[in-house]
Amino acid sequence: MAKKFAAWWSAHKPTTRRLIQVYAALLYNAYVKGFIKGDIYTGGIKNFCVPGFNCYSCPGAIGACPLGALQNALASSDKRAPYYVLGILMLYGLILGRTICGWLCPLGLIQELFYKIPTPKVKKSRFTHALSYLKYVLLAMFVVIIPLAYSLQQYPVPGFCKYICPAGTFEGAMGLLANPVNAGKFSILNILFTRKFVIMVAILLACVFFYRAFCRFLCPLGAIYGLFARVSILGVKVEKSKCTNCGRCVAHCKMDIRHVGDHECIHCASCVDVCPTKAISMKMGKITLKANEVQPVKPGEEPQLEDNKKRTNRRIRVMAAWTAALVVLGVVMWQVNKDDVVAEPTSQPAATETLAPEATEAPDDDMPVGYEVGMKCPDFTVPLYGEEGGEFTLSAQKGKVTVINFWATWCTPCVAELPYFAELYAEYGDEIALVAIHSNLVTDDVDKFLAKESLDMPFALDKTGAVIKSLGGSTQLPMTVIVDADGKIVYNKVGSVTLEILEGLVKPLLPEKDDDTPVGYEVGMKCPDFTVPLYGEEGGEFTLSAQKGKVTVINFWATWCTPCVAELPYFAELYAEYGDEIALVAIHSNLVTDDVDKFLAKESLDMPFALDKTGAVIKSLGGSTQLPMTVIVDADGKIVYNKVGSVTLTVLEGLVAPLLAE
Repeated sequence: MAKKFAAWWSAHKPTTRRLIQVYAALLYNAYVKGFIKGDIYTGGIKNFCVPGFNCYSCPGAIGACPLGALQNALASSDKRAPYYVLGILMLYGLILGRTICGWLCPLGLIQELFYKIPTPKVKKSRFTHALSYLKYVLLAMFVVIIPLAYSLQQYPVPGFCKYICPAGTFEGAMGLLANPVNAGKFSILNILFTRKFVIMVAILLACVFFYRAFCRFLCPLGAIYGLFARVSILGVKVEKSKCTNCGRCVAHCKMDIRHVGDHECIHCASCVDVCPTKAISMKMGKITLKANEVQPVKPGEEPQLEDNKKRTNRRIRVMAAWTAALVVLGVVMWQVNKDDVVAEPTSQPAATETLAPEATEAPDDDMPVGYEVGMKCPDFTVPLYGEEGGEFTLSAQKGKVTVINFWATWCTPCVAELPYFAELYAEYGDEIALVAIHSNLVTDDVDKFLAKESLDMPFALDKTGAVIKSLGGSTQLPMTVIVDADGKIVYNKVGSVTLEILEGLVKPLLPEKDDDTPVGYEVGMKCPDFTVPLYGEEGGEFTLSAQKGKVTVINFWATWCTPCVAELPYFAELYAEYGDEIALVAIHSNLVTDDVDKFLAKESLDMPFALDKTGAVIKSLGGSTQLPMTVIVDADGKIVYNKVGSVTLTVLEGLVAPLLAE
């Protein structure tokens, strides 16, 4: 048995390179809590680029992907030159070159494991060599040209990450979606995700038949490192005086090289042991890291291995190096998992350096402090921008509805929605508190931006990023948090908002005034009453006034309207979740009504459907023939949302949930 195991282990034991690949993958993804909790690490190390191809959004990732960082830097190049990213890439290229691809890239490891699946393999040829230049085209187009072109239009687009990157889908999206905690995110997936998923599957399938298919044909990061092939300190070196040009090294290599050490060589060192003249070695400068252990064989002679003493010394050095490496890995994993920077719903916020002293005290009631809707918002203090200076403290706004927006100058959606917050503040400034808090990343251009823009509202700075973390956020922007007069969170979401959404969220939270609200279809007005006949065997009617005391969701749709049909399941899901607390009705247009019964019989949509026979109801609510249209009425009968256009389940829940939380 022992002999069999020894034979099996001798045949299957991992090489040094494979062990280093696994080690690098573990080191890059040392945030174990990310896989457990379904979030991503946002600590200070995340600002550092790892050498290999590893998605920033992977739940375990503790560093940034250099290719993604380069695209984002170029996309924001109208704001600043990407000195840091270009500098770190040059540093990696000069020191390591494509050794990164062969030894330190997790995606390279994944590709090699897929290639081990037993199938017929496609050998390299002139065709695959020509195809290897495709990655340079992708580098120029998706990494450089597209981000630069869109940055001139103030619209950052990291082209390769957005449209192609398999690591972003495999490590980032799939890694997060695999956790049940993120099940709700499936509702926001769109055609772009579907396309990237198909691309990912195609690339992984290609890796079964082609050795390192992505690395050879598509990887722009490998293309960048390939530019440093001749000057990198670490790599495979050939002693020309010993080389006989037998071609055994090129024939043995699975990459599309023309000679050892060219721009396609990943320095895997597989050629070292096949060189009959010991001309090839793995070196770092003048230091030899790996040499051919077999002496050159003369005709009629047996190969001679290195003597036992040398072998023992080498093993001791290797064991010492691996011990040190494992200690480093352990320290990193302990540190990043100990300092969990994403705030938990606890009685005290984690970021005390920017929080007011009151945050450590018990709240006025039994409500837990945290970042979830329905929890007491953690207190904080942030310094204000402007000549007057001063501070904004949440606890000082007690008795007022508070709107908190997290933004950044480099975030195009953030900048686009700032005027909505300014308009909200202009209209309700006497009744609400509002602050737009800039991210702690890239803050030196904020003053210039604010001086150029006419936005009359308070702006502040989250110096350490502690405030956004205490509210469950990370680097994803924009993010909006709304706190009611009692300090309770009623809205906390990442994503863009409109003025209509903000008003729909804030107005119901404001103190009731004399009920002389005019009847009409504008937000804030009393919704006109109506009665419509219901579809179905039971029949009956739906009357708005009969729903008094309930939040009412009204959807106008038609069978001939494709966007209407597409969003009906969202209303059905909303009704399934909140049916006991809300009233909901989907009212069909008065045009082409004879196929509605057939449509409803075919579809499984468990919610009330009605008919606007004359079109009078949709007209009374300011609508016409434009569909779909959604109207949301609060428990007091006031309109809080009235808009033509498609909605998602996320938007619907974001509008309804705060109304129910009152």
